Amino acid sequence: MFYHQSRDTFIRSIGDYGYIYSQLTKHDRTYTQEGKAFLSVISREPQSLEELSAKACEYFEDVTPEDIQGDMKEFLDSLVADRYLVSGNTAEECAAKDTFFSYAENPKTLFTYNAQQNPDDDKHYADTQEMLGLHYREHPQIYSCQIETTNRCNERCIHCYIPHELKYVVLPYEIIENVLRQLHELGTLHLTLSGGEFFCHPDAEKILHKASELDFSISILSNITLLNPHMIEVLKEVNPGLVQTSLYSVYPEEHDHITQLKGSCEKTKAAIDALIVANIPVQINCPVMKTNYHTYKDVLRYAYERNCKAQTDFVMMARYDFTTDNLAERLTMEQTEELLNDIIQFDKDYLNYTDTPVPDVSREEWGKRPFCGVGMDNLCIASDGIVYPCSGWQGMACGNVREQPIKDIWEKSPQLNKLRNLTKSAIPQCYDCEDKQFCAPCLVRNFNESGGDYLKVAPHFCKAAHLNRQVVERFKKVVI
Repeated sequence: MFYHQSRDTFIRSIGDYGYIYSQLTKHDRTYTQEGKAFLSVISREPQSLEELSAKACEYFEDVTPEDIQGDMKEFLDSLVADRYLVSGNTAEECAAKDTFFSYAENPKTLFTYNAQQNPDDDKHYADTQEMLGLHYREHPQIYSCQIETTNRCNERCIHCYIPHELKYVVLPYEIIENVLRQLHELGTLHLTLSGGEFFCHPDAEKILHKASELDFSISILSNITLLNPHMIEVLKEVNPGLVQTSLYSVYPEEHDHITQLKGSCEKTKAAIDALIVANIPVQINCPVMKTNYHTYKDVLRYAYERNCKAQTDFVMMARYDFTTDNLAERLTMEQTEELLNDIIQFDKDYLNYTDTPVPDVSREEWGKRPFCGVGMDNLCIASDGIVYPCSGWQGMACGNVREQPIKDIWEKSPQLNKLRNLTKSAIPQCYDCEDKQFCAPCLVRNFNESGGDYLKVAPHFCKAAHLNRQVVERFKKVVI
């Protein structure tokens, strides 16, 4: 029997763990010792069970290939069953098989609220994330990185957190290529390519090919209005895990008002349909604001009819230069309450998420836990080469990839090290708050809305969390 790693599967070494992830199923597994050794010999080229066993036995003392062949077969077959690997009786048969995304297999979901960040209902997945979370706290490692390749954009969205007058910078391809090589050497798995508008970068195609060559799981954030048939073919070749776009309304007068680009609604919808025909996974984001408050459900139905994922939220972030005029589009509390009622009715996972019990630990132990994952396993590189803790936090410079190796920035940045040591006790009002189960405290939202103080919580977020709790508890009483 022959085996090879599927095109949608990625394998990494994370400290003492061997890790495998499928961008097709969104599932992953973590292994130690024997499992890590077995994972390390798998490749994208077909190999026989005997070849794989011979390579794996080099990781053990006084072991022959025959000694581990049975365990190796059981290990490999379990990965085939869950679509991490493909197998065949011959090398040729194995090579001819692979995994492919299909909208026909994509489960329909009418409503998803993206701020909940609820993992798949999979105990193994949850256990994996807990194990890795503990590892990253002790040994921070760049698991994912977002590169804002340019802040140029052909749209001028009225709610955007990037000040429009600054949208003229392009990060040269040579620097991006160097960054990708460094991230590859550091074992980074997820790569998000964004802007501004990613396809405004003159070397977007070269960037995609290099990212694929270096074996990243690629996500693209784009308004997709600049997609053309050639670029669709490029995307099919590089096999992104996701293309994420925003459709604010199915009605041009509303969508185009938000983007300030006439014709953008029809261009976005046409590109969505082209991606679907090409079987490229696309996710539609529909942030809800005053302009589209009465019609956002039509976007969700539009996505549902096409069997692609859609999500919405009401969490709007102030611009990173501390100007807040874009927040004029933020929903009122009354509108937020109505939206939450809709979410509870249509999103089957939302109540399960809010039912997740708060860990039964003392106040003191809770206060010692990390505030969030910032600086633990991800970072963002902006179009000027400056490294930031996460997307949108462009008032907290941690270094510049034009001047320093990423490894040095990651390990030595005073800003990142300070944030890594930040615990929940840093904002007592949050970890003592009875609404905390219904809130997702965010340092960058605090920072942008409070003039640079990431420990000062904007009142709006507290009100929204309290309202969230009231709506959920009221709904549960009615159901019971």
